[in-house]
Amino acid sequence: MAEKVNLRPDGFTEGGVPIDDFDGTLSDIRFVMTDYEGNIPNAIPAARVVFVVDGEEVGSELLSVGGKDDFAPDETGMGLMTLKGKGSLTKGSKFSMFLSSFVDSGFPLNKMDFDNIAYLVGTQGHFLRRAVQFKGIKKKDDRESTVLVCTKIIKLPWEAGAKAKSKAKGKAVDAGVSETAVGIIQSIIIDHDGEVAKKTLLSAMFKNDELSGLDNKQEVMKLVSNDKFLKEREEWTYEDGVLKMV
Repeated sequence: MAEKVNLRPDGFTEGGVPIDDFDGTLSDIRFVMTDYEGNIPNAIPAARVVFVVDGEEVGSELLSVGGKDDFAPDETGMGLMTLKGKGSLTKGSKFSMFLSSFVDSGFPLNKMDFDNIAYLVGTQGHFLRRAVQFKGIKKKDDRESTVLVCTKIIKLPWEAGAKAKSKAKGKAVDAGVSETAVGIIQSIIIDHDGEVAKKTLLSAMFKNDELSGLDNKQEVMKLVSNDKFLKEREEWTYEDGVLKMV
C-alpha cells in the first residue's frame, strides 16, 4: 500500500520565461505530473507554484521532486504518494531546495504540515533564482540550471490574513470576502459529515467550483488559512486543527 511522503525539510534525505528577483505572494502550489511540454519522454512529479506580483498572477514555476517511478501526486494535489522507487525526498531536488529556503528565511518548521503543502499559500516573500549543479546532468545550450528560492519572508500566511482583515475592517469588500469564505467552509464541513481537518479543508477549497469562479479567490483563501478567523466564527468550532459544525 502506498504511503504518504514526508514533505517537511527535516524529513529530506541526501541525495516558460523564468521569473526572478521579485517580491511576491505564493498564491497556489500543488503537485502535478509533467513532461515539461514534451521536453522529456516520460512525465515526472513536480510542484507547480504560482505567484501574485503587484496584484497580478504571474506564470507558474515547476519544481521537480523525483523520477517517474518515485512519487505521484495524491488525489488532492497537496501531497505525494510513494511508488516503487524512493521513500523520501532528496535534498538535491528543486522542490526540496525551494521548500528548505523558506525555513532558512524564517518560516517556522513546526508550522509545516507533514504530508500537505497547502500551508504555504499566502506566504509573502522575496524570491531569487540561483544557479545549481546537478551531478551527471549536462547543461543544455551552455545554460545554467537554476532553482527559485525564498531569500526573505515578508509576511507569513496567518500574519498576511490577519492584517488584511484589520485594514479592511468595516468595508463592504471585507464583509463580502468573509461571507463567501463562511459559505464555502460550511458546505465543505457538511460534505465531510460535519467534521473536517484544516488541511483537508484547504485541499477541498482548491477543488471548489464556487471558489474557482471568484475574482477575489486569493483573499478568500487567505481568510480560510487564518486560524484566528476560524476560531472566531460561531458557525463551527475549531480546536486542534479540526472544524466541527455546531
